[in-house]
Amino acid sequence: MSHDAEFRSLRNRIREADMALKDQSNLLDDLLSMYFGSDFLEIWYANGLYVKIRDVPGSLSGDILRLRVNVPPLNGHSEIIGDDIVDIAYKDIPAEDDDEEDTTVVAGTVMQLPVVAFDPKIHFAKTCRSIKEVSNLLQVQGHPNIVRLLGRNEAGDLVFLRHRRPFLDGSISDFRRLLLQLVDAVMFLHSKGIVHRDLAFRNLLLSQDRQNLILCDLESRYGSGHCPEIALARDNGAPDQEWPYSPKSDVYYFGITIAELVIQNAPRTPWQYFGNFVPPPPFDHIYHTCLKTNPDDRPTLAEIKEMLESIIV
Repeated sequence: MSHDAEFRSLRNRIREADMALKDQSNLLDDLLSMYFGSDFLEIWYANGLYVKIRDVPGSLSGDILRLRVNVPPLNGHSEIIGDDIVDIAYKDIPAEDDDEEDTTVVAGTVMQLPVVAFDPKIHFAKTCRSIKEVSNLLQVQGHPNIVRLLGRNEAGDLVFLRHRRPFLDGSISDFRRLLLQLVDAVMFLHSKGIVHRDLAFRNLLLSQDRQNLILCDLESRYGSGHCPEIALARDNGAPDQEWPYSPKSDVYYFGITIAELVIQNAPRTPWQYFGNFVPPPPFDHIYHTCLKTNPDDRPTLAEIKEMLESIIV
């Protein structure tokens, strides 16, 4: 079996095993709301049950969070810690953060952009939710691997070229090329003082010829919350605009994006990143290095680029 054939086979087995875990798990069945903490998950079910599950690797609670076993039948509101299940009081679903920007100011910024004759066959439009998004997009115009803002339509939405979703049955060489393009794009953002905050498979696109990766979603306002230092800030009650996003948190999410891009899927819980949801060699080492708990232990993007370039194809 060739190196690429072995890579594809292992990647497909990882993907199939992940899908099987998702199919058998009852963790998120009949879900009303949930909250991912730094080392716990809170779930509010539609039947009124509130459940808190602490991550203790190698135990019942840790296996539930990694979708390896199901939530057992519960008689009431419960906390699962290790192999123990204890009764707890009900907790109300946290109110959503309503720290929204002034829509009038955002709309005014968008209306200063040139009007594009919108063609749905070649264009994509989205509502702007943040002034930073327009500023960021204008700063990075011209980078081949960052989505290009064309202007606005008559309705006041941002307009971009339409690209493909990043689905491909790629080789090691394909993913190496795309990840090198992504690291260059993120390095360019950082050179402009922009932290992406939400690097993920869902924010990647492909050019129509599938040769070039395009990074999108440059709001730099809303971001993922399961990077360790971000999750801890959330648990401590810091408002989202005070969460410590940094180039090092982007590195953490770059690692997550490696897994999601290579496996061509996303997990149900962040604990799967330390369970079954790990990309196959030769990308696993870079992945694990990016996901270090201590930000100071994570590599720089330049070091990630060197590791990717060293992959033999």
